Amino acid sequence: MARPIPPATPTPTPTPTPEPGEGLLGIARAALVRDRALLTRWRDGDRDAGLELLDLYAAYERMVAFRLGVRDANDLLELHQELVLRVLDRLPRLADELDTSFGGWLAWQVRDLAQKRRRRAAAGGAAAFDVDELAAADPSDRAVAWDAIRSCAGRLPDRERAVFELRYVEGLSLQEVADRVTSNANAVAQSVFRLVRRMRACLANQGFELNGGEA
Repeated sequence: MARPIPPATPTPTPTPTPEPGEGLLGIARAALVRDRALLTRWRDGDRDAGLELLDLYAAYERMVAFRLGVRDANDLLELHQELVLRVLDRLPRLADELDTSFGGWLAWQVRDLAQKRRRRAAAGGAAAFDVDELAAADPSDRAVAWDAIRSCAGRLPDRERAVFELRYVEGLSLQEVADRVTSNANAVAQSVFRLVRRMRACLANQGFELNGGEA
């Protein structure tokens, strides 16, 4: 599974030991303390902490997605990357806002993303850059939104611009894009992750904020 941070061998963060007699509630509290600590370290620039946190919940993320009908390997990969983008968007404040469970928050995001994927599939569309998700774009101003998208896409490196056109204009799957650019789905997914972050930053600079889709 592709990750937004390079492979590393981080030193695991120990889960604080719950107080005697606290049972499951104590375990949940200890996990929350651990996850807040990892989020804070990640926010402060420790990418190994981000990798560790994602690895802790990787199996849970897949289980939730599978139960929601997301079972194809490429679909799981794409959902994971959309999920990581949401975490990164909230990272500056997520540790402070988290008051119950990172796993619970994660499950809500996976559920919301899975629902959006179903709606896009029913509409025959691809993912990330539907103008309906541009907060500044109302129905009377979609041409302006698309002009902004095209302008930002034109600033992407050549390979990422080609991937953007194939994935979000032509609506091809990750594997279909990989076949067209003579690559593999995992490498294409990494390109998608980079280009989405660049596009979001560029669009934000032009006044178009992509909704985070928080549950």
